[in-house]
Amino acid sequence: MQKLKVLSLLAVLAGCSNIAVFYAARKEASKQQTPLAKDADAFFWNNYHLGNYDSIPAIVNKLCAALQENPNDLRVTAHLAFTHIWALAERQRIANNVPSAIEHIVLSRKYFEEASKMDPHDPRLFGFLADLTLAEGDILNNKKEQTEGYFKGLQAISDWPQFNKFTLGYIFSNLDSGAQYFKKGLAWQYETMDDCACEANSNKTDYAGAVLKIKQSKDPKIFRACWNSWIAPHNFEGFCMNWGDMLVKSKQAAEAVKIYNLAKQSDSYRSWPFKQALEQRIANVEANIADFNRPLDNRLLFAQNVIMFNSKMACSGCHQMGADEFAKMGYQELGDDFYFLKK
Repeated sequence: MQKLKVLSLLAVLAGCSNIAVFYAARKEASKQQTPLAKDADAFFWNNYHLGNYDSIPAIVNKLCAALQENPNDLRVTAHLAFTHIWALAERQRIANNVPSAIEHIVLSRKYFEEASKMDPHDPRLFGFLADLTLAEGDILNNKKEQTEGYFKGLQAISDWPQFNKFTLGYIFSNLDSGAQYFKKGLAWQYETMDDCACEANSNKTDYAGAVLKIKQSKDPKIFRACWNSWIAPHNFEGFCMNWGDMLVKSKQAAEAVKIYNLAKQSDSYRSWPFKQALEQRIANVEANIADFNRPLDNRLLFAQNVIMFNSKMACSGCHQMGADEFAKMGYQELGDDFYFLKK
């Protein structure tokens, strides 16, 4: 009888804790930024757009100082998440392997989780949270977490397919080319092009018409996800680079060349800092089949010929500006409409 009383008491206490958590105030995003936060955000964007990977420790310090001043700053929280994933994604830039770099996954996932809680209607933040949940689950060999990340990703795709089919598919590009989810990720690249052009799925031989539709789209969600902007000045070129790399990895060399060449339809292709890398891929497409399917060696990653996802342009391929572009566009302070999406 005494044991039943103890169990009943524990059940009541557990129930009370769940109720207390449920009714606790939700963390609200602050739209007001301190001067320190504005300076940190500008420092982040300037160095991100210039591809200054070595500036990451300084970026993190500035953003953390701003976060301590205002823990509810959505912009700062999201930028910390992006900075940490940039640090891990482009570790090919580091000559000596740093095993502790995997900790960036844990930190990035946590900051995306905080940002997503503050703005639960933003499918971009939720999509990146899904990506990092998958990545963390993989690093920790946590199948439950990987499954959670995958279904979060499907929800994010449902909310904004043009944006999140690419991001989730990008994560899957790192899988073995024979894996079910690699193939799904590759299919999503084709579907992204169709979704961006508002066309039904089809086997295209020429994407010129689809690219023109994207360029002329008046839908801000399509243009933001599918074309180039101040945020991602070479978004389309980077999209084609990854798509082509996945095709090479799946041994479809001729199709890969077609997609690589599609990047040249971007108006800003000549200014793209990585156009030479794409030209080399076209020239070496057959040889890259073996290289892109070779198991990743993190100790020698700096010397490996790898797909975009594991390369020094994993993030910069879309976000880095050429010197002339940066001189022309510089820093722009984005308004609330960019950071706070309406439901």
